[in-house]
Amino acid sequence: MPNINETLRAIRDDFRRISNLKLILDRFNIDLSFSYLNLDLKCPILIAPGPLTQSLSRIKKAADAGYGGVVLKSVVGEDQHGNASMKMLRKRSTFARWVYDDEGNPIFHWNGGLDLRDLREYLKFAREVFRFGRERDFPVIPSFLCHLPKSLDEEWRVEEWEYTTRILVESASIYYGDLPVIMEIDFCPFLKRERLAVDREVVLRWYREAPKLVKEASSNVQVVPKLLNLDFGLDFQMEMIRAARNGGADGIVIANRFFRKYTAKDTGETYFTAHGGMELRLINQRQIREARRITDMPISATGGTYSGRHIIEYLNLGAQNVQVLTYVMKRGFKEAFEDLIFNPKDGFIKLILEGEIG
Repeated sequence: MPNINETLRAIRDDFRRISNLKLILDRFNIDLSFSYLNLDLKCPILIAPGPLTQSLSRIKKAADAGYGGVVLKSVVGEDQHGNASMKMLRKRSTFARWVYDDEGNPIFHWNGGLDLRDLREYLKFAREVFRFGRERDFPVIPSFLCHLPKSLDEEWRVEEWEYTTRILVESASIYYGDLPVIMEIDFCPFLKRERLAVDREVVLRWYREAPKLVKEASSNVQVVPKLLNLDFGLDFQMEMIRAARNGGADGIVIANRFFRKYTAKDTGETYFTAHGGMELRLINQRQIREARRITDMPISATGGTYSGRHIIEYLNLGAQNVQVLTYVMKRGFKEAFEDLIFNPKDGFIKLILEGEIG
């Protein structure tokens, strides 16, 4: 009988030649299929929205490497006249650098924002990607953000949510057909930079009312808001989940990066940045554990994922799938995927063979 390492090498070598996850099921009876809501995934690892999901060429690389799907780089919504109240989030980065957490894992610091393209240009890209997703049976999930009230009294600019939802659903139907289109609402960490995510009741209003606006705009959509990691404590994070559930959200993403002041250990330089790494993973895992006590809504996990063990940890806590970005940016699509899945020490398949997935 071959030992685990021999089996693992055989799986890895076969995958390198064929690059098809189905062979793992056929030859080794290991099923990697998972889901995002009711959308089937061939693998539980998705590429999270960011620089790796804003071009067709990179999305093709993600599909070729074996990932379960992609969430597109988030777009700023508009009304039918091109007005975009959140256009300040179309911010080009002026710095980008790598730092490392206490485990030695890479963290990417930058000061950009959501996709720089206006909605019309973005839709040209999105339609190409959805067409590719249909051809390759490769799940593609749009992500967006429209007007957010700054106070409890300010009215929503409903026309932004209505128009953007309708036009994204229309574009995504190339891939989804008659299935409900899954759409993430990207409550991104840079909302703190813009001094928008400061009032707790206003933030809860966003989570309670934005999913309703999306569903009122289309009858063929499922809404998944991404949680902001705010500095109001774990109890408030659970309040955001309750608000999203009460607003009709179909699932949640736990959770977006911090936006905090960072001090470089070697130079003492300080700057504000979106921040991830080990600290983010541990906090997000705690949030998932607590979320499972108050809701059975599907959870897409993200944050600080650098190994198959981290993926298993998220899934065992109750996540449906796991979104990765930074590690893939650092290692490359194929290199990161092979390490996450086939690493002989803590790869996903090694841990499945050892019975560590619940």
